[in-house]
Amino acid sequence: MGARYPLVFLILLILHGTKAAPDPPVPGWLTLSGHRPLVIARGGLSGVVPESSQLAYSMAMGGSLCEVVLFCDLQFSSDGVGFCHGSLRLDNSSNIAEMFADRGSTYQVNGRDVQGWFSLDFKSEELHRVLLLQNVLSRSNTFDRTQELLSLDNVVQSVLAQKGELHVIWVNIEYNSFFLEHGLSGEDYILGLPKEFPVTRVSSPEFAFLKSLSGKVRSDIKLIFRFLREDLVEPTTKRTYGELLKDLKAIKAFASGILVPKQFIWPQNKDMYLEPSTSLVKDAHALGLEVYASGFANDDPCMSYNYSYDPSAEILQYIDNSDFSVDGVLTDNPPTASGAIVCMAHTKGNAFVFPIAKAGAPPGKLAIFS
Repeated sequence: MGARYPLVFLILLILHGTKAAPDPPVPGWLTLSGHRPLVIARGGLSGVVPESSQLAYSMAMGGSLCEVVLFCDLQFSSDGVGFCHGSLRLDNSSNIAEMFADRGSTYQVNGRDVQGWFSLDFKSEELHRVLLLQNVLSRSNTFDRTQELLSLDNVVQSVLAQKGELHVIWVNIEYNSFFLEHGLSGEDYILGLPKEFPVTRVSSPEFAFLKSLSGKVRSDIKLIFRFLREDLVEPTTKRTYGELLKDLKAIKAFASGILVPKQFIWPQNKDMYLEPSTSLVKDAHALGLEVYASGFANDDPCMSYNYSYDPSAEILQYIDNSDFSVDGVLTDNPPTASGAIVCMAHTKGNAFVFPIAKAGAPPGKLAIFS
């Protein structure tokens, strides 16, 4: 046969050789649980549309991994309703200063005076009328003034409407001490959440707040301590976050994990090139703490030159190296992180990799499945 049909013989030989040498098995994830890292959508798809809007959350759910986690930074109205908004000041990312021009205020926040428009000066019915703006000026303003400020209840309704999906919510309370000074308790709010609310994680950069919640929240809610800049002082212990970073055992006493700026794991030098990784992930995992990295965005102006402006390469640096993997990434562009995890991780040496659509997926739904 080889003499009469040399081309056919060659093709059969190649196919036989391919079957004889399949790709090596996919290695396990180096996360604490051994499962693939979580994609946490900061305010939904906030890299494209105004963060924490209905459209941003819907686009995150429609274009990311089926188990994408929706991140809600909680701010409180004067009547105690929690709203999802990434900044304590509302005027940089909404039209609230136009709607209520004479209701700006100055408050002392963590020892410094801050001037602006704050959620606690408004009733929930007023905040529901506020329209959102893109607060990163280099991003498109196409969707400005098309989306309303959402309460956590609104976000929950959106999640529960996605029947058959696995979406859950991560609530972050950045300024509990500030709100508590004005009679609004983050602890009371979290403990009062209905059981059907799919909230699985609560984070805060305030040590005493999370410690107080420990043992009181539902058993399915994890407490995550959020680290801010190393030189900043944590308001309840009066220690810097850099000092607390060296005392992970104290955090393990009440928390299941930590959320850290990505530079805590892969530092950059002044020329924006990567330094060797720190031992933070391995140290935390040794104590049983999950590690989540924050600060990811496709258009991050401070992205290391090592990634050649490729945000997927940056994600892979944190999840697909031979030494460790973070347990999740907090990102403004969850589809990018989803694609990196499903299509690019653990593929070194493979000839071709592509995502497989889940049987029965709704027509027209953009999704990535392993």
